Amino acid sequence: MKPLNSRAWSIGTIVVAALVSWGVARYTLKHGHSHPHSETGNADLHHWLHENLGISAEQEALLLPIELAFEKESAQCQGEIEAAGLALAEAIRNDPEDSGEIEASRLRLHAAKGELEELTLQHFFAMKKHLSPEQGEKLLQWTHDSLLHGNHR
Repeated sequence: MKPLNSRAWSIGTIVVAALVSWGVARYTLKHGHSHPHSETGNADLHHWLHENLGISAEQEALLLPIELAFEKESAQCQGEIEAAGLALAEAIRNDPEDSGEIEASRLRLHAAKGELEELTLQHFFAMKKHLSPEQGEKLLQWTHDSLLHGNHR
């Protein structure tokens, strides 16, 4: 049995991932799917909160600063994820497979995604503090379901 060429395997994996991502993006745009925490941002979440949780005016005043801070910080994380992804793509294209640049770029991308996940969890728990127990349970159930079905940021 012939050993796999790891460079070819890596490039093939990236190409397949890119094609799948492209297909999912086209399908999502074509069929109009959205998610309250998708790239469409705070307007969708705001609508979801009011529609599903019955947010009061007092709660909205408490939640708005949390949402604005999250929007700003998550946009910074998304920018870092994009930059790290581009750096990894360039390293894969330009550097030998055993180069430290590929590993450093991969670790940078992984760290940026982890930071966004941590920020998102902090955001949910900060919001929950300002909700009634019933509202908090609905938000956590929605978060749980979103994570199970891959609809999280």
